[in-house]
Amino acid sequence: MAARPRKRKHRGLEPNLYESAGYYTYRNPRTGKKHGMGSDKAKAQAAARVLNARLVKGTDLVARVEGTGGLTLGAAIEAFQRDRVDNATQLAAGTRRNKRYALARLAKDRGEMPLEQITTRWCAEYLDEHYKGEPYRYHRALLVQVFQYARTKGWMEDNPIEPTAKSDAGYTKQRRRLTPGQFQAIYEQAEPWFQIAMELALVCLFGRAEVAAARYDHIVDGRLRYIRKKTRTRSHSAYVAIEVTPAIEDIIQRSRLVPPVSPYIVHRVHQRITAETRARNHWSRVTDDMLSKTFARLRDKVPEIARLEPRQRPTFHEIRSLGSKLLEDSGADLGEIQVLMGHADESMTQHYLDGHGIRWQDAKGPGKGMAALLEGVS
Repeated sequence: MAARPRKRKHRGLEPNLYESAGYYTYRNPRTGKKHGMGSDKAKAQAAARVLNARLVKGTDLVARVEGTGGLTLGAAIEAFQRDRVDNATQLAAGTRRNKRYALARLAKDRGEMPLEQITTRWCAEYLDEHYKGEPYRYHRALLVQVFQYARTKGWMEDNPIEPTAKSDAGYTKQRRRLTPGQFQAIYEQAEPWFQIAMELALVCLFGRAEVAAARYDHIVDGRLRYIRKKTRTRSHSAYVAIEVTPAIEDIIQRSRLVPPVSPYIVHRVHQRITAETRARNHWSRVTDDMLSKTFARLRDKVPEIARLEPRQRPTFHEIRSLGSKLLEDSGADLGEIQVLMGHADESMTQHYLDGHGIRWQDAKGPGKGMAALLEGVS
């Protein structure tokens, strides 16, 4: 038998938690005995979650037998992960890993919540309570996918999270943009292999994944081909062939002088050859994580950056943003920059260009017609 729907006043509360005249009561699902939880909603919700986790055992197993009756968010997450994450061959390994981690967090936080009791208010309160900034956006998007999947299975009639805010409007980005002076200060400390990596990110607007993956045999018919890893499964704009200009050719030629001989443009002699190193396509290849850690180590030696709080310090990815701004300053239009960055959406390119100070918009002065009109008025 399906669980009896909750009254409107109790929707959005944890299972077995009730409110009356501003006070909260928890009903033990085993004994039926009620226990006072005080007037603090947040504390009552937290206590109910702990109690449900301890007292409501085997809910997901029962849900599988009963069908939709009593089906929980945890069961929906488990099914979604199996069908849309674990078996999704088009997803990159890193994307699958990130989704599994986030889904585990959602299941741990609210896995026992019956799907039929999830409302828009419940979704909004959960997101506001647990996430800020980018994590808010990411976990909301993932819940949208889970609930949409549940709809396709007939477990939910609508998607309750859709009306919620798509991003945390009250959040202000903490990380600072990288300035040309800071880039130069980091570059001067870097070993030759990392200087090549920084230049490739600045000139070609590569992210760290593209920097690490770039190979000499990706140069075909005078163009350096690359695939934007984050969007390669969603848009044709992720496939870019960049003209090898003199600036890029110079980077390529200097990279060949960096030992050892390697098929990868960014390469190095590793201090230790580990099993992980041998497992790569070539032992000289660098990893995404190596680029980030090397940048952070050199970045923190720059006094201007070291004075900032850790969360405010620019990352390797900010080289890409700096490169896009320098390209705009040189006269490139938004469309050219968007293509080079592999973005499907113009607004994402705008995001990378923002934050580098005031961007003055050129406007044409009044023409002869306006001048003639002014003369008539005078």
